[in-house]
Amino acid sequence: MTSNVKRIQVNGLNFAVTDQGDAGATAVVLLHGFPNNKNMWGKQIPPLLEAGYRVVAPDLRGALGGESYSPQEPEAYHIEKDIVKDVAGILDALNIKKAHIVGHDWGSPVAWAFAALYPERTLKLVAITVGHPSGMMKGEHRGAQKQKSWYVLMLNIPGDGEKAMTSGTMFDGLQSEEAQAMDGPMFQELGMIEAMQKPGAVTAAINWYRANANVSLFLTGAMFECPLVTCDTLQIFFSGDSTFCTEGQAKSSGQYVKSPGTFQ
Repeated sequence: MTSNVKRIQVNGLNFAVTDQGDAGATAVVLLHGFPNNKNMWGKQIPPLLEAGYRVVAPDLRGALGGESYSPQEPEAYHIEKDIVKDVAGILDALNIKKAHIVGHDWGSPVAWAFAALYPERTLKLVAITVGHPSGMMKGEHRGAQKQKSWYVLMLNIPGDGEKAMTSGTMFDGLQSEEAQAMDGPMFQELGMIEAMQKPGAVTAAINWYRANANVSLFLTGAMFECPLVTCDTLQIFFSGDSTFCTEGQAKSSGQYVKSPGTFQ
């Protein structure tokens, strides 16, 4: 068994990738969200290894507190054009032809897009919290989701987004555990406070919003138009995540999964 962090060059960028387990075992790819990095999966990796899987968890570009290269241009963060190619390239470098793909928060639309664009490489898809990117603000939940996504527009304003992110008061007045964690304990535990002091780190992290969740999302209802998924898909939504996402956007994702894939 091997257990290490590897440096992998993909698409002209250098990525830090946790790769643990037997190289011949079925792989599970864990894609973190915002404002996290690969270390967020610390509690999930051991049981996956115990179950006999090989686990791959990269620091995606722009990961706050991560070790991968973080471009400063928003144009470098389009999920369907850039990020999924990073994931595919990392799998190529590790000689992994197929894998189970798991995504949380921003990692979920990456996972959805990967499964849609690389169906031959996706065994099963697990999307946590965020549903299919084509339906984020469409359907009966669109009004409620727009209200919950007010902060997205603020993060899109150059300079103001960075100030809001580093202020420590961005979610003042929101009483949910999730919102309070964003302004304190979670940031501390994962080393985010220190990470935000690194020049350019906050801008790189916010670029995920500026490339994929901007005014266009509010007008069209979609982060980007993503093809249907044909693999078995498990959508997980926690009631504690309801501060920023509606359950509706998660449940409605079933319409973007077609046979032979199943959705639950």
